[in-house]
Amino acid sequence: MKPKLLICLALVLSGHCFAAIIYPQAPDGGREIVYKYAGEILKSDPRFLGGFRIEELTMADPYRDYAVGLTNLASGQLLSAAKSGGGWTYLFMHGTNAVGAAGLIADEKTGKALKANGLYQTDYSNEALRIAEQLPQIKKSDYELRYLEIAPVLFRAVWLHGKSDDIIIPLGATFGRWNAMQPYSESQMIKLLKPEAKKKLKEPPGMLD
Repeated sequence: MKPKLLICLALVLSGHCFAAIIYPQAPDGGREIVYKYAGEILKSDPRFLGGFRIEELTMADPYRDYAVGLTNLASGQLLSAAKSGGGWTYLFMHGTNAVGAAGLIADEKTGKALKANGLYQTDYSNEALRIAEQLPQIKKSDYELRYLEIAPVLFRAVWLHGKSDDIIIPLGATFGRWNAMQPYSESQMIKLLKPEAKKKLKEPPGMLD
């Protein structure tokens, strides 16, 4: 199946958008599971997502989560070594602003949603997408929206995967090691992350997350 259009970023000609940020086919049944899960949490804690009721929020279509192991990263592998593990992220929107995100685990082979995996107060990827909209590369070709995390080195990013290149936009606290909300190429990000991975691997086993 063709991926669903997320944001039309290029000029419209004859009613058709020729470049976009896209995302893959969503897990079967995932939206219903996440909506019910979030609704139950907000009933018990109405202030959790900025005080909004579940009925006041809309859910954006999800994007897949990816992670990279420290050993791969230390050897200079980043996106080629990224694995999804069946994880997905759904953003909860109030108007055009993201107020929270929920995780979902799906069967990688069948695509069927299995269970919700946490509800979080965050709007980080929404800001990164707004930055992505202005990038010249996005206006020329399609990029699939992905989420990339390397927990042991405290790295999180929006990953825009294109046919011929990739764009990485780091999120959250970076502790001065790289710049949040700044677009990087894969090679630039490897130069910054590889030393962090080597440093982490040298720590005692009990200190590795």
